[in-house]
This record gives sequence, C-alpha cells and structure tokens, in this order.
Amino acid sequence: MENRVLKNGKTTFNFLPTGDLYQVKHQGIQLNQVKGNVIDGSMNGIYLRILDDLTAIQAFPLIGGAAKGHMSVGENQLKWQGTILDIAYEVVFSLTDAGIWFWDILLSGSGHVVDVVYGQDIGLATPDSLLANEAYVSQYVDHRVLSDDLGVVVASRQNQVQNGQNPYLQQGSLTGAAHFSTDGFQFFGKSYKGTNVPAILAKEQLEDRVYQYEFAYVALQTNPIVLLQQQKVNFYGMILEDHPLKIETIENKALILEKYQEIQQTKGSFVPIEKATKNSQISGILNGKELSNGQLDQLFPARKLEEFLAGQISSFFTESNEHVVLANKELEMERPNGHILMSGKSVDAKEETLTTTSYMYGVFQSQIVAGNTFMNRFISNTRNPLNTFKTSGQRIYLLVDGCYQLLAIPSAYEMGFNYARWHYQLVDDLITITVYTKTTQSEVALTVHSKQGKKYQVLVTQEIIVNDTATDNAPDIKVNATENQLIAKPNQATLAYQKYPNLTYRMEWESDGTAKWIASDFWFEEELAEVQIPVTSLLFEQVSELSITISASLEGELTAVSPESFNEATEAYRLYLADLHRHFNLTSETPNTEIERYNTIVWWYTHNMLIHYLVPHGLEQFGGAAWGTRDVCQGPIEFFMATQRFDVVREILTMIFAHQFVEDGNWPQWFMFDRYEEVMADESHGDIIVWPLKVIGDYLVATGDVSILEVEVPYMSRKDKKATDFKESVKEHIAKELAYITSHFLPGTYLSCYGDGDWDDTLQPYDSRLKEDMASTWTVALTYQALKTFATGIEKVNPEWSKELLELAQNVEKDYRKYMLQDQTLPGFVLKEGESFDYIVHPTDQKTQIDYRLLPMTRSMISELLTPTEMRHHMALIEDNLLFPDGVHLMSQPATYQGGVSQYFKRAEQAANFGREIGLQYVHAHIRYSEALAKVGEGQKMWQALSTINPILLTDYVANAEIRQSNAYFSSSDGKFDTRYEAATHFSELKTGDRLVKGGWRIYSSGPGIYLNQFFTHLIGIQVEKQALILDPMLPIELGEVKVDFAYLSMPLKVIYRWHEAEDSVVINQQSVPFKRTLNPYRTGGFKIEGNQMQEIVKNTTGPIQVIVSMKTR
Repeated sequence: MENRVLKNGKTTFNFLPTGDLYQVKHQGIQLNQVKGNVIDGSMNGIYLRILDDLTAIQAFPLIGGAAKGHMSVGENQLKWQGTILDIAYEVVFSLTDAGIWFWDILLSGSGHVVDVVYGQDIGLATPDSLLANEAYVSQYVDHRVLSDDLGVVVASRQNQVQNGQNPYLQQGSLTGAAHFSTDGFQFFGKSYKGTNVPAILAKEQLEDRVYQYEFAYVALQTNPIVLLQQQKVNFYGMILEDHPLKIETIENKALILEKYQEIQQTKGSFVPIEKATKNSQISGILNGKELSNGQLDQLFPARKLEEFLAGQISSFFTESNEHVVLANKELEMERPNGHILMSGKSVDAKEETLTTTSYMYGVFQSQIVAGNTFMNRFISNTRNPLNTFKTSGQRIYLLVDGCYQLLAIPSAYEMGFNYARWHYQLVDDLITITVYTKTTQSEVALTVHSKQGKKYQVLVTQEIIVNDTATDNAPDIKVNATENQLIAKPNQATLAYQKYPNLTYRMEWESDGTAKWIASDFWFEEELAEVQIPVTSLLFEQVSELSITISASLEGELTAVSPESFNEATEAYRLYLADLHRHFNLTSETPNTEIERYNTIVWWYTHNMLIHYLVPHGLEQFGGAAWGTRDVCQGPIEFFMATQRFDVVREILTMIFAHQFVEDGNWPQWFMFDRYEEVMADESHGDIIVWPLKVIGDYLVATGDVSILEVEVPYMSRKDKKATDFKESVKEHIAKELAYITSHFLPGTYLSCYGDGDWDDTLQPYDSRLKEDMASTWTVALTYQALKTFATGIEKVNPEWSKELLELAQNVEKDYRKYMLQDQTLPGFVLKEGESFDYIVHPTDQKTQIDYRLLPMTRSMISELLTPTEMRHHMALIEDNLLFPDGVHLMSQPATYQGGVSQYFKRAEQAANFGREIGLQYVHAHIRYSEALAKVGEGQKMWQALSTINPILLTDYVANAEIRQSNAYFSSSDGKFDTRYEAATHFSELKTGDRLVKGGWRIYSSGPGIYLNQFFTHLIGIQVEKQALILDPMLPIELGEVKVDFAYLSMPLKVIYRWHEAEDSVVINQQSVPFKRTLNPYRTGGFKIEGNQMQEIVKNTTGPIQVIVSMKTR
C-alpha cells in the first residue's frame, strides 16, 4: 500500500496507509516534529470527547490508525468517516495552494454533549535539524496566543534561522476554539509513558497556558456542543515561509477566509481507499505492579541513600553503588530515568567501544552503536521522552490475556555501571530483563527471565538502521535462522559505508523455547505484506528464559560470542571504574550522609565522564560523536590529571593538536575524532584557541614531560577537510597557536577579540560588530593564565621563550587592568566605541541592562589576576548578586527576550525556553565557582557548593529543587518558568528560593570530569606535581578527623587529616617528613613533599603509603 501524498502549491501532506500523518513539508521546512509510522501512528490527532459525565469523559480518535472508520480521497482532500457509539462523524482534510489547510469535522448524534480536541506536533525546521534533536529545536519555537471573534489562535515562530528564514505556523478554528496548550507535556502528560493515553483527554479542558518547553505541540479545544442536530467544527493551519519580526497579530485572516470559501464552493468527489488496520491482538501497555515492602527487601535487602515521595520510597542506592528507581518516581519526572552503557574497559578513545542507551519506561536498548555514536547506529535512538513512538530502539511485548502487551514502566529499574535491569512484578510472576555490556569484547547481551519458570510468548522488536537515522537506504540484513543469527551491514549509499565498509553487527539469540522472525503482515488485520514497517520482529514461543547478544566490529572481524557472564562482567567493570578513580573513599569519625553522597557520586561521575570522553552523547543530546575542543580540554583531561593518569592526558593532547587548522593555527569549535574527521565546525568562539595552550601548560607543570613538545603530529585542513600529509612538532603547533592569539588582539591592545563568542554559547554575537570590537573579560583572564602556566612549564628547557611569554602575559595583565578593571568591578565584556571602551554586563551598562557576569570574576581569581582586596570585593558581589539556593548563576539578570528577535546575541535572545544556559544556572560554571572558593580558602563554602549540585538526595539539600535522576550529571538547574517573559518578571524568586528548579540535560558534558577534579584536587586536596605530593585539603574542619583512600601515582595512598593540632606536620609511614608550602596569593598554601623524598618513600614501601597530616588551622 502506498502513502497518500497531497501536494498543492509549495505544501505537501504525506499520509501513511493507516491514515496517520507521516510528514508535512513546505519549501524544505518540516512542519511536524516527528514523522509518523504505520505502527505508532502520528502525534497529530483529532479527538471526539463525550462529556455526558464529566467524571468519566470518553475520548475517541477520529483520524489515523487508531480510528475505526473508513477513508476516501479527493483532489487535495482526504476524508475519514465512521460511527462512534451512536454518533456519525466525518472528517475532511483540505489542502489549498496558499500554504493553508483545513480540517472540517461533521458530527450527528442524539443529544450527547461533546467537544473536539485537535493536536499537532510542531517542528518548523529543516528535517535534518529535527533529526539532530527535536527537543533542542522546540526550545526555539516561540508560541504566542492571540484571539479574535472566533476564539483563540496559536501562532508559532521558529526563532533560529532555517534556510535563511524564520518559518511561522498559525493554527486556529473558523468555528471557534475555546482552549489551548502549547507543549506535548501538557497534552500527553508524564503518565503517558505508562498508559499510552493522552492525559488531557480525561480532563475537562486544556490548560490555557503557554508552556515553552522541549516538546512543541499545539492543541486546541472547542466549547461543549450539544448534538441535537448536525454540527460542524473546523480547525485550520497556515504556514509562512518567513516571519522576521516577533509575533504580534493574527496573520492573513482575510486570505484564510477566502481560501475556506473556495473549498466550500468546490464540492469535490471522493474515492474510497483501503486503510491498513493494526492487529487488535497487539494492544495495551504492561506495567510492573508496585512492590510490597517484603518484595522490595527480597530484591534489595541492603539499601542506602533512600529517597521518598509522599512518604513512599522512590529510589535508593545499593551497598555497591547501583542505583534503583521505583515507578512512583518515574511517573513524576519530565526527564525519564535513563542509562548509557559501554563495553570494554579501555581509556583509549581510538579503541572500538560498543554503547547502548536504555530508559526506564521500556526502552531496553536504543542507539546501539560501535565507534561513532552518531553515524554508525545499529538500532535507532528514541525521539521523544514520553514514549510516544514505540518502534524506536529495542522493545519487548508479552502475550498476556490474549494480547501482545508492550512492557513499559517496571516495578523497579536498576542501574549498574555496565548494566540496566527492569523488574516487572506481575500478579503471579516476576519478569526480570537485564541488559549488560561485556568487558572482553564489543558486545551487549539482553536476557529475559521468569522467576516462576512460566512459559511466555515474547515478541522482541528493533528498528535496525546501520546509519545515522532511518532513511530509504535500508541496511543490508541477512538472517540465518538455523544458526539463530542476524547480520546487519550499512547500505552502500550511506556515509557509514563510505567510512567503514566492513562495519558489521551481529545479533544472536537462544532460549528454552523456539524463535521465528515475524513478517510485516503480523502487525495488521489484513494481509498487507507490501506495507513497510520500521521494525524487525523476533517472536520467542513458550520461553521462560531467553538471551540476545549483539556484537559489533568496525572491521567485520567478529569472533564467537564472549562467554563472560553477567556476574563476571559486572565485577570486572566495577574494578575498572575503581582503578580509574583510584579506589577513592572518604570516611569520618562519625557516620555522615553527605560523605556517603560524595563517595557514591564519585563512582557515577567517573562513569559519566567516560561517556563524554569515549562515546560522546547524552540522554537528551543523543547526537554528538564529537569532542568540543574546549570540552575535551576540561572534563577528560582534568579527570585524568586529577587521577594521575598522565599517559592518557598525553595521548589526548596529541589528538587535540592533530586537529589544529593548518591555515591559521586555530581549532574548530568541535570535531569528530575517527574516520569522520571531515565532520567538524568550521568556526570557533574566541576562547577556543586558548584551551590547548592552557592544558599542555598544565600537563608540563604537573609532569615535567617536555618530550611531548617534540612529538610530531599532522594538522587539519579547514579547506580540504582532512589531515595534512606532513607533520610538525607539538612545539611548532604551539608557536602557530600563539601567533594566532597575538594577531587577534583588539587593535592597540593585548585583549583577545570576542570573535564568535566565549564559554557561554548563548552569547554568540548577533551584531557582527561585536566580533571585531568587543573583548570578553573571561577570555582575557584565561589567556593570561594559559600564557603564564605554559611559560612556567617550559622555563627550564627554553628559558628565552618562557621569558617572552611571561612578558606577553604581563602585557595582557596590564591591559586587563587598564581597560577592564577601571572602577573596581569587572565587566562581562568591553566594547570599543571610537577611542574609548564601554562596559557590557556591568552596573553602568545601558545596552543589555545586565549588572554582573560570573565567569570573569571566578576566572580572575583562579588565574590570580586579582589582588586579595579585589578578590574579596568580587566574591562579595557573587554572594550578593549571583549565588542562589541552587548554585551560582551566570548573570544577575537574564538577557532580554523580545519574541525571539535578536539585537545583540543569538541564542540568549532567541531561545523561547528558559532552560540550559538560558536559565543561567549552568552547573559547569558553578563547578568553576567551587574552584575559585578553593583558591581563596573557603573550604566550608566549597563543600557546600559541590553538595548543591550533587544529584543524590538533592531535594534534602536544595529546598526548591524538583526531583531528578540521582546518578546522572545534570548540566543545568532550570528555573520552573513557563515562558521567558515570566522568567524576566519573577527571576528574583530564584534567589529567594520561592521558585522551583528542575534538572537540565544529562551526562553529555565535561562537567563530571571537572567536578571530580575539583573534588579530588582541591576539596580532598591531593595532587602530584613532578612526582611531588601536594596535600592541600579544603574539607570542612567540622568533619573532624577524616580518612582518605586514593593514590600516589601507581601506589595506594591512605591519608588522615587532623585539625586543631599543636603544630603543622606531615608523617609518612610513621616518619615525620619535611615539607614546603605551595604558593597562593589569597591564603596559606598546602603541604608539598618534594619528588625525591617521595621516590625514596616509594622504594621502601611495600603496602599503601600511610600519611598523617596535622594542621593547627586551615
């Protein structure tokens, strides 16, 4: 059966054989957010609701595969008709040539009170933009509700330019719409994950509230209608290719009415068409039942860090730090609990790694991929957080009560470091599904187990793509039924095939029953073998146990399935993580929940750091596969520096320098680091050039390994998009980098020009003048620090170059003080206006009217540019203006939002959603604030700062925080505002704690690595510098005596910190040792035991190195 494609003028509506909407396009812009499919249908819908009893509203779909009626087609028209109870209905869709379309609904009944609800998911972007990330696109769709004599109209503008324009969609009703909503979370509700029924349909009316979130979905509702005679309801839509100004009025009303009259006057004929009807035996959702206390105790007898909702336990950790979430918490969360797993136990980013992503609500696997996490996907990723599309990823149906029911929310969801496990408590059985990765090779296994040994029919589906997304270039799939094996390779037309022609995935299965592949007609009532379905289906019959193992090889070199068991893989992976975080453990004299929180999050942030480093993607940001130049210079490098894995740092550094542009010495903002090397940004923000210099300086100071300067690596050609044939030494790369830095100072100064921005991606300049005439105070402070650190690192091997760079750093400092620190308070930026400079983001700033910016203040402390007096002034400014209960904020006020039309900055003024960096509490910046606190000696405040962003039991420590996933790094703390306008008006409520905050995007961030660096290096206070051991703790004295397990290079290290002692001393292995003090302009430095002393100690030590540090005061 073919799709029904209606095209008129520039607009195309494509309908599936089921009658569901597949795609709407207009001049290269996709209007709907996600393409429909024949199994799930579409998020677009029209519902008839019977309101005779408002306590038991009945809702029925009128269009699509879930509707029971018949279909017919006319010229640019499609009709659905049928009967619901005793109500006859007819829906006619009409497409005009003017980018306007209509939905006309005729209803006939016998006195029922009804209304009609219409819903449409909104994309308003290029298909590629939407496939990259629908949630991100939704953040930039501005919704404005207008009204006229026909009721409410919802207008939606795409604020980010698409193909040079800002598309606009207007939806309303010519018979009158009474109520509206603008986001899918309002319509479907969080409960949809476990019901498959839009929550709003059981409520009296839509919310009548503009909600700017991550699921753009416009719904309209009529007033109640009494069906005493035939009644007509209308909804319309209109697309404008470009709406450059903010939304203020209803557009083209006269044209809409004119086109509607044309349709009414043209009585077209309709021809009946066949409609594919989904198999009624495949229906229903199967959730796990709530566990009794006895059942919970049996599954998890030892629990810690328990979280409660309404007095009921909702999540906890096990003694070995696995995290378990119960259904009551999942149903309260906008962001579903999810988990990313990796195979192997490598720290080499070039080594092949298999990864898979799961979600609690029944996505057992998704985005299974070897190598490049964007291009090489074996199984597709999810496209929506509410489980609206069930074909994505790998799913399981169980035959219960005669129907194949989709497993959704379990009784308990268990997350281990290399596994995820779903426990479904049924009436008379416990079904356990486990997905675990292996450490011995690139494999992931899924097992299904019945505790009672009951036999089931189990249907396993997977959307196999072997590509970046599902396209017409179907993968090459071969099934060997006799060997219980499926082999999948990329289509020769794909980029995956061009880069990895031997990329191979293998799926093998075994069970205690039988298995067979299911043809597409299984999914329909009719025999419709020609209907293309998006999933490959494997039916296991009469099984109580089954396993499916997926193996991968970039080179097609698959070996036999690894015999590594779940227990063996889990134990090996725990040991792998423990080795990485150096078997860290912190204890105090008395039990302490906060210490337990820290000990536990060390495990999970080590895991999260590895995801960012080895398989770059996240739970919301499923794209990726690239390193941000700035990001890799922070998270992974800082983690491995803090844990003294300098060999890994050296390897990362050479990879970074190999991506330097040969043309000018700069770097791309981000780049892929495998065979997709041509996939990279062709520009970068003004600070990117500084980061490689900073981190190699840090490496040289920490290791003294100057041999890295002579290592030869290629460049990357921006023009040719490939590595150069020639190589030069890292030293020559650095010289080229420095030449770029010095040539991009503002004329007549030593201030780096702003270019395409700095750390805060939302502040990319919209006004092109800012690129050339503005400087970021933060970037200048970072440049000073990088120059000074690198100069120190090369002082002994190249004193002349070192001296030259120190002089350059002094000139930067001089102009920093001359232009940026004139009135004692640092501005966010300085803007050259003629012969003078204006302060931007400063109390005197009349342009943005924003008073303070965090980043220049904290970086100026970290880089030691401020005097002690200046430091105290700026720390007071932070505490008075930027420190809120959920952490420090990037600026004292948000950027002005005017309908998404930019004046100075791009994303800061274009995002309609008040989240992520737009919401101003970006956790990464808060971690840097904790680093500044360590620098200035504020230990108690640093402890509190890192506790504030630890997701474990967060609501106990941040009173206005909403619940969130406890084992995943959240990149921002977002004020719970519906719109940017509400946020601007009530922003002060964040500081008072009167406004709730919720967690942002998870895991794909340099944040976990930076957090652990601050924790190990500055809070715990252990670091190594040229084999010298530095002990400089910022732990609160109130903890009393504490004990730390960590490492000194490759040896176990046990440290005891004691305060209020008679004198400062360091005792190692029961021998008092001399020490020096580290230098710090703001406080007394830490204890430094020289490298030669430590080497002597190592020679004479067989077990752990035992250290006791006694301190009179901090």
